[in-house]
Amino acid sequence: MPPGKQAVRSLGAVGADAAPPADLVELGVIRGAYGVKGWVRIAPHDIEAAVLRATRHWWLEQGGKVSGLEVTGVRRHGGGIVAKWVGCDDPETAERLRGAQVHVGRSDFPALAEGEFYWVDLVGARVLNRAGVELGKVTGLRNNGAQDMLEVARAEQPEVLIPLVEAYVDAIDAKGGLIRVDWEVDW
Repeated sequence: MPPGKQAVRSLGAVGADAAPPADLVELGVIRGAYGVKGWVRIAPHDIEAAVLRATRHWWLEQGGKVSGLEVTGVRRHGGGIVAKWVGCDDPETAERLRGAQVHVGRSDFPALAEGEFYWVDLVGARVLNRAGVELGKVTGLRNNGAQDMLEVARAEQPEVLIPLVEAYVDAIDAKGGLIRVDWEVDW
């Protein structure tokens, strides 16, 4: 058995034997050990890492195995975060987790204010322009350093990036899976 699988199994994590929820969302990747007490460095997929900082039950995926973790500490560090959980008590254990993906169940995300949404809730949404023409579906989001961008897959055309800013986005109905934009088909 590869060392990574054993490392996850031996963490003593809460719910390690429980089945993971069906709504897991990958939020970051472990980059290695931090310090000598079992903390790990995590590169979050979202620079704010708000969900990782707010939740204390994470799921770690490594080598095809998913295990639950009871997080005891999280804090910002440079461009990422560092975290500690039950059962990861030394740098050797932490280092064996390098490359593992960190997940949180979508149902465990903190509630948002009216009009706010998580990126994951926009994936799969239909994108329609002001003329009612469907431009495609959101396959992902990215940040170019200045703004968030919708990645929109179009039938038999190259993907289009639409800035997620008020000038181009008229309305977002995350629950209904629909985004209305001021964007032309040939842009």
